[in-house]
Amino acid sequence: MSNEKTEETHKKMMENREDTGVIPVDLPEQELATTSRQVTGPIHPAQPLPKSRYSLPKFYGPTKRSFLFYGVAALLLSIGIAGILIMLSTLLSQGVSVALPIILLAGIPVVVILFFIIWIDSWEPEPFILYAVSFVWGAGVATLLSLISTDLFGVTVAQVIRIDDKDFLQTVVAAPFMEELSKGVGLILLIVLYAKNFNGPVDGIVYGMLIGLGFAFTENVVYFGVYHDELADVFRVRAILNPFVHPLATAMMGAVMGLSMQRHSRKTLAYLLPTGLLAAFVIHALHNYSATLKMSDSTRLVFQVPIYLVAIGVILMARLSERREVMSALYEYAHAGWLTKNELLMIQTLSNRRNARLWAGENVQKSGGDPDDGIKAMTEFQSELIQLGYMRSRNLHHETVNDPESRAEEAERLDKLKQLRKVFTSRKIR
Repeated sequence: MSNEKTEETHKKMMENREDTGVIPVDLPEQELATTSRQVTGPIHPAQPLPKSRYSLPKFYGPTKRSFLFYGVAALLLSIGIAGILIMLSTLLSQGVSVALPIILLAGIPVVVILFFIIWIDSWEPEPFILYAVSFVWGAGVATLLSLISTDLFGVTVAQVIRIDDKDFLQTVVAAPFMEELSKGVGLILLIVLYAKNFNGPVDGIVYGMLIGLGFAFTENVVYFGVYHDELADVFRVRAILNPFVHPLATAMMGAVMGLSMQRHSRKTLAYLLPTGLLAAFVIHALHNYSATLKMSDSTRLVFQVPIYLVAIGVILMARLSERREVMSALYEYAHAGWLTKNELLMIQTLSNRRNARLWAGENVQKSGGDPDDGIKAMTEFQSELIQLGYMRSRNLHHETVNDPESRAEEAERLDKLKQLRKVFTSRKIR
């Protein structure tokens, strides 16, 4: 490469750095040439180097989460489990032979919907322990809070507006409002305690659906136990015809709350939280209202399906939009020379990520190292790359790209990516 051409390339890169505000990268000329390559077929983030005699870099796992992270999660899990035991105490007192079949039946829609949640969350999965915290909050705490508060709320409202049909008020107004409010408290706690795991609307949807799924599980167990003589009909209505109302209603609240974390700050919850609560309440209230009309199964499905389709449409749009924002942020780093085009291609689909992990293991093994080191380093590299995109996207929305704290975090993540890349490309640490 001629000196004139090198200077022209360097000038263009500097212009890109000024436009994007991305921390400059100083790579040797040979390494810059490597970053511009693109392969077809299997995803190869970088071309493997020939075998060497030097000792290959080892993979060192990410810093474990703090004791506080797990301590708070354990506390919330304990509270939730205690709530579940209280809610199901009557059923459990009847013995395993009665309780176990009912719990297993209530678990059928949980498994089905959980697969849907995992698919929604597949691009940037949340920690398993927060899955458990969310589900248990809905199953234990939210159900218990709503049981206590719904009757009080219904009686108070009935006295204020002096309505004769108290059952209608309880079913269509009091129950949806207090149940969604009880589930919303769990979402607020997750935002406050685990803000770093709340990147945007998709995370809010995932946590909201998990809380709603836990709530539906306990409610189904209670209904199946109370109406044990009509178990087949109750199971058909609640587990087959109407399994989505709680997860989807709370997901809408989570989406709005996640939006506040992505675009602004926790302060915006003051007006976005009521908006999310209203959306969840409307979906839930319409569902309960349909139950009071004594419709046939087919008519009720016609009434509810459009509501569910709108909610699912919002989920899919949020998922697509968030992915586009992250990729757009990462392309700025590619233009500045920090990432290769192949590395961006690599994380866009789950199959590409899987191929990249397999390649990383094979590449390290060919160079004389432990293939597990390559696979683990590539897995962490992919995760860290996506988090870098979320971080920059969030800073762009907050207009904090050039803040010292943001710059320090950006530099730390970029350095970590560089070290991880050395492991799975089998490059000698200089």
